[in-house]
Amino acid sequence: MNSTLIRRVAVVLGLALLACACWLAAGALSDRMVQQEMSATVRAERQMAASIVDNMAQIIASDLAMSRAIPATLAQMDLTQHALSQSRHYASKAPVTESERRAEWMARPAFGTVNAFLHDAQGFSGLDSIWLVNDQGFCIASSNADDENSFIGFDMSSRSYVSRALLGGFVEMYGVGRLSGEPGIFIAAPVYEDGFLVGAVIAKVSIDRLRHWVSRTGTFVTDENGVVVMAHDGRLEYEALPNAPVTKMSTHDRMDHYRREVFPELHVARMGEQIRAAAHWLPPALADTFYSANGSAVPALYDERTGLNSGLSAHIVHPLTGWPELTRNHSRDRILVFLTMLGVVALAMVIATSYSRERRLHRATRDLAEQLQSANTLLSAEARHDALTGALSRRYFLDTLRREVDLARAAGTPLSVAIADLDHFKEINDRFGHASGDRALEHFVEVCRAQLRPSDAIGRLGGEEFGLLLPQTALADAQAVLDRLRRRFHHEHCAHLPEEAALSVSIGITELAEGDAMEWMLSRADLALYEAKSRGRDRTEVRPADPAPPARRAENSFAGK
Repeated sequence: MNSTLIRRVAVVLGLALLACACWLAAGALSDRMVQQEMSATVRAERQMAASIVDNMAQIIASDLAMSRAIPATLAQMDLTQHALSQSRHYASKAPVTESERRAEWMARPAFGTVNAFLHDAQGFSGLDSIWLVNDQGFCIASSNADDENSFIGFDMSSRSYVSRALLGGFVEMYGVGRLSGEPGIFIAAPVYEDGFLVGAVIAKVSIDRLRHWVSRTGTFVTDENGVVVMAHDGRLEYEALPNAPVTKMSTHDRMDHYRREVFPELHVARMGEQIRAAAHWLPPALADTFYSANGSAVPALYDERTGLNSGLSAHIVHPLTGWPELTRNHSRDRILVFLTMLGVVALAMVIATSYSRERRLHRATRDLAEQLQSANTLLSAEARHDALTGALSRRYFLDTLRREVDLARAAGTPLSVAIADLDHFKEINDRFGHASGDRALEHFVEVCRAQLRPSDAIGRLGGEEFGLLLPQTALADAQAVLDRLRRRFHHEHCAHLPEEAALSVSIGITELAEGDAMEWMLSRADLALYEAKSRGRDRTEVRPADPAPPARRAENSFAGK
């Protein structure tokens, strides 16, 4: 009887040891399975988050480059330089109060001309406000001079973007308007006359115009002081990153810059130790890449892009939405593997299940990679080409122009640029419908491709306006080529349009000059286009380089365009 009891105890102990071994083996196998699935998921999600924040940074840089071109061009104009130079004499005898200064300067005809010009420039540029500030910090002219809240006569020298510009720097920074209370990006360009700093051109772009920067979930933008100035989730705005410079600013400086004193801390912190306490199977290297966003229990991936030449930074907090399901799968898998290891049949089921799960994992990873590749290819194609006409997109055309300008300068070869605008395009849409208007745009691009060389570039700048780039082509040759293109477009009827639909195009042409900037070339081509429109349309006009950089025309559109 004692021997029977001993045998039974031995069997029980053997079964217990076998169960423990199966439990440990099941834990190791389930850990390995979930690690592979988590690694594949995190890798794909990290690539997606990086793609989103890269695209966001490119959009910010492109938008700011277009915005800074206006004050930079205004700073080069004789009208601006002379007005600021003359204001030195007026400012030295200026009355003490802001209202007296405003009344006196508003009464001067010379400043009235500048105010009208700034108003027109603000209208066609998409900026919210433009000011001229002399070297003493007084605002002498404004695009909204007739408004009661105009800054004319105000001492703006205490604004940091003004003080930096008056030291000779080109400034782009976030701020909140003192009178309007509206946030925006302030752009300041120093103005020189005969080598002397005479003041600055200040422009403001409202934040509401730039909301497309944070169109994706989890994205937000911070300024140079670490303050969230724009976010997809509006509740995050005016929160500050941990240890942000704004925490070291004085209360006066905070109120002066942001019109507020309190900036709650944005809780985006690593949660590696916390997450490994709940999921011990997670590799430490992978766990250290997880972040907690505002106390959320779901781990997230964090990525940022800094150094955008404006003090702004692009950020994304990308939650791992599949995390709860992965943790549930881990617990379930361990029990399943443990039970299957208790017998031969169960062992065979474990092998089959593992093989099936591995195949599903590889298939899901492959499908996800293919989807990511397809999405990247589609995004790249959409960024490079206009969806309707197949011409280059505005941003890619400008990038191509910038590269060709550098190549032409390095090789010493000519380069011509033109802006073409379809005549009476609105009448085509109104008479024959927008589908016919689309066919007209497509027809113009087809004629351009047939008439131009493969090395030339065609880009859609917006609406019915196109840019044409002719490398290694002098101005006279470019006019001859584009005049043939214009005649062919006028006389070659589009098969997709009614017989009575007459098409014509006006083209303004210019060429690269020594020391020229891309923005100046586009401005000259735009002015040449304006001359072609004003002289009856259906013609080409050329405009060589001026002694001083030209300004883009104030008009946004032409009557009957």
